[in-house]
Amino acid sequence: MRLSRGGIQLTIEGTAVCRTAKGGAMPQDESQVQTQSAAPTIVVGVDGSEHSRQALKWAADEAKRRGALLRIICAEARVSNNLPAWYEPGSSDLSPGQAIVDDAYGLVATRHTSVVARAEVTERTPALALTVASRSAALLVVGARGKGGFEELLLGSVSDQCIQHAHCPVVVVHTDPGDLPLRAVAPRIVVGVDGSIGSTRALRWALEEARLRSASVEAAYAWQYPPTGTFMMGPARGYDITSRDIIEAAKESAAKWAPEVPFEADARCDGTVPALLDASREADLLVVGSQGHAGFKHALLGSVAHQCARHAKCAVVVTRPGVAEEDSAASPQATGESIDLHDAVHS
Repeated sequence: MRLSRGGIQLTIEGTAVCRTAKGGAMPQDESQVQTQSAAPTIVVGVDGSEHSRQALKWAADEAKRRGALLRIICAEARVSNNLPAWYEPGSSDLSPGQAIVDDAYGLVATRHTSVVARAEVTERTPALALTVASRSAALLVVGARGKGGFEELLLGSVSDQCIQHAHCPVVVVHTDPGDLPLRAVAPRIVVGVDGSIGSTRALRWALEEARLRSASVEAAYAWQYPPTGTFMMGPARGYDITSRDIIEAAKESAAKWAPEVPFEADARCDGTVPALLDASREADLLVVGSQGHAGFKHALLGSVAHQCARHAKCAVVVTRPGVAEEDSAASPQATGESIDLHDAVHS
């Protein structure tokens, strides 16, 4: 179903509206759009809430930074409140979802005139629509809370489901990018490392993002003695050796992958989540892997990724494996060496 408003076409389910933020029309056929633009795609979910507007601003800034196509998705089934102030139901041929994406275009247009955006109004559930879209995306961006106004993310929320099932890195935005205080220091990115393939993926992503932002990167590794007593897991010296090995491996990887990026790494005896939240308190980004040495096939509610996405003060990036990587285990040669914590502690 195709409707138009002010010369802008909005298409339900599957095909897209496409224009530059300046308002110039682009082809509406999806294959034409993909052929004409070899740029990476950033997907952002909107529902008209303030948190989704924050996510949209963050996504627009990142699209500008990367020269990426911005793909805006609104799930019609979940739209009931948070409609634009100018929209009156029944007064036009626009549905509530179409009004929301039209309003999103206006926000992008005032923020970055050169960003090319396309929008979709879908009848799928938000999590399903965003997860499917993530298969061809470089990045998926969501707000920390949706239209429900929850005080924190809850089981079954869109953000939680995207972190668990997306096929690309997921960004959970907590604050309005325009509200961030101006600082004299360079941008700073904190990344959690533990020697696993998941954290190696996170480290590489953080370094690549630091290049785009002219930012520094701080790698943080946290460890704890088991509550039942250190004799269960090995002597304290084993943990100290493991910490040094992981930190040195992170430094070597940073020097190899991004020697121009200012980099430091630190280990501390603390819980992983408290350590990362503390390290990222005044950071621009916190980057974590979707799985670490716990060995879970998928991120689970209560994991480091979910806890950081809930409670961090800054935007959180959860680096998930891409589509090609999901079908086969990544090799150390492709992603960097990983360290077996259990063997290191007992050796």
